Amino acid sequence: MAENAVRQEPGVRKIRHRGRMSQVPIYLGKQLRFFINQNDWKVLPMAAVIAALVGMVIRSRLFINMEGSLMGSFALTCVAIWNGCFNSIQAVCRERPIIKREHRSGMHISAYVAAHMIYQLLLCTAQTGISLYVLMIVGVQFPVYGPITGLMIADIGITMLLICYAADMMSLLISSVAHTTTGAMTVMPFVLIFQLVFSGGIIPLPAWSRPISDYTISNYGIRALAAQSGYNDMPMVTAWNTLEKMKDKEIDGSVTVGEILDFLNRPENETLAGLKDMVILPEATEGEAADMIPLGEAIDLMASSPLLTENRDKTLIFHTTVGKLIDLAGEEKVRELVQRTTAEASYNEEYATTPENIIGNWMALGAFIVFFALMSMAALKLIDKDKR
Repeated sequence: MAENAVRQEPGVRKIRHRGRMSQVPIYLGKQLRFFINQNDWKVLPMAAVIAALVGMVIRSRLFINMEGSLMGSFALTCVAIWNGCFNSIQAVCRERPIIKREHRSGMHISAYVAAHMIYQLLLCTAQTGISLYVLMIVGVQFPVYGPITGLMIADIGITMLLICYAADMMSLLISSVAHTTTGAMTVMPFVLIFQLVFSGGIIPLPAWSRPISDYTISNYGIRALAAQSGYNDMPMVTAWNTLEKMKDKEIDGSVTVGEILDFLNRPENETLAGLKDMVILPEATEGEAADMIPLGEAIDLMASSPLLTENRDKTLIFHTTVGKLIDLAGEEKVRELVQRTTAEASYNEEYATTPENIIGNWMALGAFIVFFALMSMAALKLIDKDKR
């Protein structure tokens, strides 16, 4: 294939090899024939099925709260990595003997890899478009505004394309190193597990292993998607959902009057500070309608009451439920306070919705693409030394 033309001169037979640029369309055409004749097109409907399954799980969570956005970012990253990995895991090793023979006949490795890069980019673009379309079909509600392009669907699409393409080039490297398709497919599950476990997103990592996540495609993919989804601007609902499940839980105990007063007057009590403006008790004045006393004012009255001060050591026995305590403070106010305070505690600078942060993660994914492509070329340059 690398030998394009044979020119005959009197008494001399010359073989002319094509240059690098002219070889690229030859090998690109070969990949397109593989797409049709060797059923490589099957990766497209597979991408649709994977996106549908994932979309049905995350459609009620993504872009709604912190937990849902992080889980959705992880799921979309998994979709993109899965698509990319299986695009090219057998692309090189299945024709290794042919590559070795053609390289000795004048094939340029750089042209061969460049053709693969173009073909795989087209394939990843098609998979990304199909995935996004299917996600919308199954009910994922994408916000309209995107922080980079102005369209959220376009921003998410660019991120998923970069993740998919980086995973594709990683698999191309594995395929370039492996000598058989069996060997490549054996390595693939370990690579996927490594990418997902050390993503640094859903699965908490011990301190010693956190730096490893900086060398995974999934880490930068999750960061970009979480930033685009507005992770830091959303409420966190886990703590409140837990409280709701505990509404019927009974609470028995004892407390002294002094302990109650000390708790109510503690300056660092942020939870109570957020409820001090809430009105709870009517105060009837002569000739006028009853007014409402804010919780903060009621606390001040209790703290200054001589009767309570004299009885600080008196023990009170109480029996109540979590639900009654919530109702006492007001369910709406407690829910808003719990969700807001837990969201503030869960703020993550890595998920900041800023163009600098998102583009920085895109550039990291681009660096992975270039690195794996160059390493694939370097690995195939040694194909002539292959003794197998």
